[in-house]
Amino acid sequence: MSYAPLHSSAEPEPLNTTHHTRRESRSLDRLTSFTDGHERETRPPNNPYYFSGHALHTAISVAAGTVMCLFGYEQGVFGGIMVGPPFISYFNEPSPSVLGFVTSVYDLGCFGGAIISSFVGEELGRRWMLLVFTVIMTTGIVIQTVAQNMKWLVWGRLIAGIGNGGNTATAPVWHVECSKSEEKGRAVVKEMTVNVGGFVASNFITLVFSGSRSNAQWRFPLGIQLGFSAVILAMVWVLPESPRWLLMRKRDAEARNVLRALAESDSDAQDDFVKIKESVRVEQATKASWKQVFAGGQATRRVSLGVLLQMAQQLTGINVLCYYLPLVLHRSVGLSELTARIISTINAICFMTATYTSITIIERVGRRPLLMISAACMSLAFLGISISVGIGQSNPTSRLVPGIIATVFMFLYFTAFSFGWITVPWLYPAEVNSLSMRSKGAALATASDWLFNYVVVQTTPIGIHHLGWFLYLIYAGLNISFVPFVYYFIVETAGKSLEQIDRWFASNPGWRVDKTNQMVRQLDDGGRRSGDEEDQERMLKEFDLASSDEED
Repeated sequence: MSYAPLHSSAEPEPLNTTHHTRRESRSLDRLTSFTDGHERETRPPNNPYYFSGHALHTAISVAAGTVMCLFGYEQGVFGGIMVGPPFISYFNEPSPSVLGFVTSVYDLGCFGGAIISSFVGEELGRRWMLLVFTVIMTTGIVIQTVAQNMKWLVWGRLIAGIGNGGNTATAPVWHVECSKSEEKGRAVVKEMTVNVGGFVASNFITLVFSGSRSNAQWRFPLGIQLGFSAVILAMVWVLPESPRWLLMRKRDAEARNVLRALAESDSDAQDDFVKIKESVRVEQATKASWKQVFAGGQATRRVSLGVLLQMAQQLTGINVLCYYLPLVLHRSVGLSELTARIISTINAICFMTATYTSITIIERVGRRPLLMISAACMSLAFLGISISVGIGQSNPTSRLVPGIIATVFMFLYFTAFSFGWITVPWLYPAEVNSLSMRSKGAALATASDWLFNYVVVQTTPIGIHHLGWFLYLIYAGLNISFVPFVYYFIVETAGKSLEQIDRWFASNPGWRVDKTNQMVRQLDDGGRRSGDEEDQERMLKEFDLASSDEED
């Protein structure tokens, strides 16, 4: 596809429908009449985007990836600057408890931002959510960079956290809704790869400025985040809104225009329009509400799966090692401080490489196998860490060999985590929730992630001090428990459109999926079934509308 001129004066041609079946034509007629005649026109407004086709998909990936890269950078930067002498001197040698509060208040802000996004997400749309929350995060970054005292820093961290919480709840949803069915998994893998890349970058930048004797030691690493914000604001401003959200808002002409820009051909765009519009038609029979989230039906099930998976991601123990790896290597394993820092940096690079490698398997292998295999391997890794640390702590004079073994198991843990649990929990809420519930579901899942992130970060130093090797054994047990959880409750979504996933949940009301988990993979192509009245009736059951219709 060629580049589309910005604000072109040429009116786009109507979609080519010559290759479609009569059923699809009838479906489209029915769908356009559904909007009370407002969408009888087939010509969308002028294309306002710089790109089209593959170039547009790439631009959206870069924008969403920059959001997640800033997320990763912000997570790592504060731990690197707060140990520097200029920082300690400027803020009058803050106590460990104060530093702990300043660090964790960011997680609380992220939790709050995710919750806020659940209330305003469907009204603002994906683009405006990203723009608004990026402005909020930028405000927090500026306050931190120019901070005059610890209160400024606390408020800056809190405000930046609110912005990041809203962004991380929105970016995966926007990215997935604009991606092809077979590319959803790879799209989020790319996001999480650059997320880890942001974490690596923060380590390197804080290391470079660690030798500075001026306040640049901490102001510059904080201020450099403004560059990320500028990229996000500039790109999201000129990129399209989610076509699914536009159709939910009855802005069909704009949605059709976006689909044309995203698709490889007009016929593909027409297929997507018919399938999405059919799904929207059913969902608009009722308004999404918080009551549905807690009513115990399929909406509750779908939201809960995303929330539980994000919670489980934190309970795998990733931030026991990610936040505190130098501390774990130094105090639990017995390595020198310098050696611990070097190994931590090497591990971060390996972590990023392994995460990117998973792009080749996430769609081919599927979500469920990756989660189960990764959880089993992470449990084995924590078991090895627990045994090695226990041996080393019981015999302090010969900790070298147990320390090396524990370090090897830590590398195994990060590798296993990167192949399943770093990506799928962020991807799954955007896939598994219905269109009308997607913002609420993704926001609640993200809030769950940040809440348990806070819990893990707060309890880990205490656990290392009081529990020692037993702390790692607890996480070994948690990880192995996630294998049956995934097997019995997590639905496979790899390679299928969001509309096909909707139909699967409408047809399978039970919570357990052990006997039917492959049904999503086996569904026929959604375009050929878009006019199927039986599928529509099944989808109505998700909102308990079928019975009310019969009563009428």
